[in-house]
Amino acid sequence: MALNLNHQTATEFAARLRTRYLNSDKTECARLAKWILDHIDAGDFTETQVRNAFGLTAGQWTTLKAKLTNLRAAYNAVLASKGE
Repeated sequence: MALNLNHQTATEFAARLRTRYLNSDKTECARLAKWILDHIDAGDFTETQVRNAFGLTAGQWTTLKAKLTNLRAAYNAVLASKGE
């Protein structure tokens, strides 16, 4: 699903997303990791756009992406779990 930004620019959105991710913890951090990677996978924005929005070098992005990928996998496992 493409992002339709009606009340802010893409730059403003990216800054807010970065701030929210920096200030998140626990479940919110994992949820945002999933959201970011899911939108990259969907083609809503590119890794380069996210990297630039977060103000990271290519090496820093590689490190962060590995963390995001692990968080998304863990979050998806929690969402898929059910009692027995």
